[in-house]
Amino acid sequence: MAASALDRLKKVPIFSALPPKELEWISRSMKERVYEPGAVIVKQGDPGVGFFLVADGTVEVTHDGHKLREMGAGEFFGEMALMEERVRTATVTAKTQTRCLQLVRWDFRAMLKENPDLAVRMLEVVVRRLREHPPREHD
Repeated sequence: MAASALDRLKKVPIFSALPPKELEWISRSMKERVYEPGAVIVKQGDPGVGFFLVADGTVEVTHDGHKLREMGAGEFFGEMALMEERVRTATVTAKTQTRCLQLVRWDFRAMLKENPDLAVRMLEVVVRRLREHPPREHD
């Protein structure tokens, strides 16, 4: 049996410290998207509007046309787009038929407005993540 969106979210570092109630809300807010092989899921330079969790399939991540890595079920990308409006730093393309769960920034922000405590917890998670993995400057 495939893992549920909630089970997958518990393994995502930016969400793993959140209480079950907030994780359940996030999982209910995620939309399923299916991409055929070769479909561009996000494009480098485009505005980032959401977070993607690969549920099934394989994607390829490239930067300036150079392959960085492949990702599969349970892996994720675009999580920082939930917190800030920045352009995508890489292109992600489906290598196989791929099913992703997407959470868009405006749904996430609506939840934060209703639950200020969650906003504080998310800020703590983001700060911890930035300490562990400082952003790199690109040429």
